[in-house]
Amino acid sequence: MKCPHCQTSVELDSKMYFKTLTGKYTCPSCSNKFKLDRSIKYYGWIAIAIFIALIDSYFVMKFAQTTTFSSVIFASWLVVLFFAYCYIDRRLENNMPTKKIN
Repeated sequence: MKCPHCQTSVELDSKMYFKTLTGKYTCPSCSNKFKLDRSIKYYGWIAIAIFIALIDSYFVMKFAQTTTFSSVIFASWLVVLFFAYCYIDRRLENNMPTKKIN
């Protein structure tokens, strides 16, 4: 993504991603704040990801019900889903246009 103030390319790393959960980022170059210009396409991808996660979770729980460690398997699956979602979301947000915050 690019800072709309100074046009510096800013890489959205894990630290910046989790530090600003509201989506308002600070440019490391000019220290001005900006946010992402999320489109309907972004929300569509997020909806698809949530739908796939729900279907996968259903099948994991169906499998886990036959074992004695069902809660451990499901908790592990949720951790995997969390990291996969964060990785995909960061990749999507790195390619989004940005806009200035007044």
